[in-house]
Amino acid sequence: MLRKITVKNYKSVHDITTELGRMNIFIGENGCGKSNILEALAMAGASKASDLDVEGLYNRGVRVVKPSLTFSSFTRLRQNKKIIIDLEFQEGDEKVNIPTALHCENEEDIYSKWKDEGGILLIDESETHLHSSMLDKISKDATFKIVHKTGIGNKRILTEWLVSDLSGLTNYLIFNLNTKALRGVRSESKKMPLGINGESLDILLSQFTQAEWEQLIRYNYMIRWLDEILIDEKDVFKFKGHKLGRSNSILYFKDRFMQKKDMNNIFSAENANDGVLYVLFYLALFISKKTPSLFAIDNIESSLNPRICRALIKELSHLSDTNNKQVLITTHNPAVLDGINLNDNEQRLFIVDRGEGGKTRVKRIKMKPDADEKLKLSEMWMRGYLGGLPKNF
Repeated sequence: MLRKITVKNYKSVHDITTELGRMNIFIGENGCGKSNILEALAMAGASKASDLDVEGLYNRGVRVVKPSLTFSSFTRLRQNKKIIIDLEFQEGDEKVNIPTALHCENEEDIYSKWKDEGGILLIDESETHLHSSMLDKISKDATFKIVHKTGIGNKRILTEWLVSDLSGLTNYLIFNLNTKALRGVRSESKKMPLGINGESLDILLSQFTQAEWEQLIRYNYMIRWLDEILIDEKDVFKFKGHKLGRSNSILYFKDRFMQKKDMNNIFSAENANDGVLYVLFYLALFISKKTPSLFAIDNIESSLNPRICRALIKELSHLSDTNNKQVLITTHNPAVLDGINLNDNEQRLFIVDRGEGGKTRVKRIKMKPDADEKLKLSEMWMRGYLGGLPKNF
C-alpha cells in the first residue's frame, strides 16, 4: 500500500509530504491544490508505465498544460525545472521508496514528452540472487534502475507484494465523472474497464461475477426507487421506446413505484436520474477486481444528495478494506466528512490550504477539535474549526 507521498515543484505544490491511509479525504477551498496532489501521483504512475506523453497523462486524469506552467512559479523564488515525486510503499514492516524526477526538453511545448531521471529502486545486495527474475521484470517493465543498499543487514525490502503495488501505481487513475459520459452519450476516455469520466459502466457490470453482483445489490437501498439493475445486452429496450438512442449504454433500471404494465417501470441510463448513475459507478469501482487497486476521485459529491454522500462514504470505506482498494478523494461537501471514522487509522482526513506565498499545505486531522458543544465533523468544518475555508470574505 502507498503510505507516504512527497511532492515538490508541481503547480501550487512547492514541497509537501503526506502519510496516507486506505481511505483518504482531502478538503479545502477552491484552488488550494487538492487536485494537484492527485495529479502528481498520476504523473509518477505514468512515469513508471513509460507513458509520459500528452495522451498518457490526459487519459490518467491530468490537466495537461505546457511544462512551464506545470512547474511551480512562485514570486520571489527561482523556478525549478524539475518535478520531484517520492513514494513510499509499505507492507507490514517492509518498505520501499520509489523516486520520480521529471523534466521536459521543451518547457514551452505542450506536446513535449516528459522524461524521468528517477526510477531508482533500493534493495539489499545480499538479497539480489533471491529476486533476479523479479528485478529483470521490474527493470524492463517499469524502467527502473536497480541500486543496492548496504549497511542495513539482511532485511529484504523487495518482495512479491511490491510487484502488485507497482502495478497499482502504473494503473492509477483520477476519476472525475460527468453525466453525459455516465449516460453513454459522450465518450472521451480510452481507459478500461471504466473511463475516468464515467464511461463503460454498463460493460463492466455485464462482466460482473455472481459474487460481485451479490455485493452490489446490497446497496440498492441507497436509491429509494431502485428495484433492479438490468443489462440489456441486445439493447432490445431501445426499439421499444425506452430511450432516444443517443446513448450507447445498455444499462437500465426498474422503478419500484411505476406500473409494470407495458414495461413502464424500466428506464435507461440515458433517461434515469443522475444520482443512481454516480452511486452505481462508485460502487462498481470499489467492488470490481478489474478496476485499479489505487485511484483517486475528484469531487465525489457531484450530483449527490448530502445524505447519500454520508452513507456512500461509509459504504465505500468498508468496500475499500474488503476489496483491497486505496483511494484519494477530494470534496467540497461537508456531509462527506460525516461518513468517515477518525478512530480508524486507515480513514484519514486532510485539510488543504495555501500558506505563505500561496504554497499548498496539507494537514491531517486525527481527531475532532475541542468544542463547547457536541458537533459533527461537517458542522465543525462549516464553523471554521477545521480550517479549509476561504478567508478572503
